[in-house]
Amino acid sequence: MPDRGQDLGADLYHLWLAGKQDLPSVADQYGAAAESVEDTGYVAAVMWRPSRFGGDNYGPVFRSWTALRDEFQTILADTATNLTLTGTALCLAANEYAKSDKNAAAEMHRLMRVDGGAATAYSSGPDASQRGPR
Repeated sequence: MPDRGQDLGADLYHLWLAGKQDLPSVADQYGAAAESVEDTGYVAAVMWRPSRFGGDNYGPVFRSWTALRDEFQTILADTATNLTLTGTALCLAANEYAKSDKNAAAEMHRLMRVDGGAATAYSSGPDASQRGPR
């Protein structure tokens, strides 16, 4: 990462964009997955069995399944939260770092205006034209 000027501004913009767009997009996917896992609560009805088989009415698998499902749902939800918070931190870091260099800040804000802060594809480096969207 360059330490000043226009190149730094471009890198800061990509850092900001990752925090503003990329990480929240991934966080949304984890959040949706967490909701889908949470929606499997109906499994209790499927696992119910008559008491004549012994034990409780849900059998030996139900409690293990429920514990696993709950843990997995928590992991997904926590990951969504962590990605959202990380995105916020990246935006803050890019904005704060830009304050230290007027040229970098100018380039960063120019790119924000040009792309509208919502570019769907971006790359940096000498072979950027040969890379697809990230």
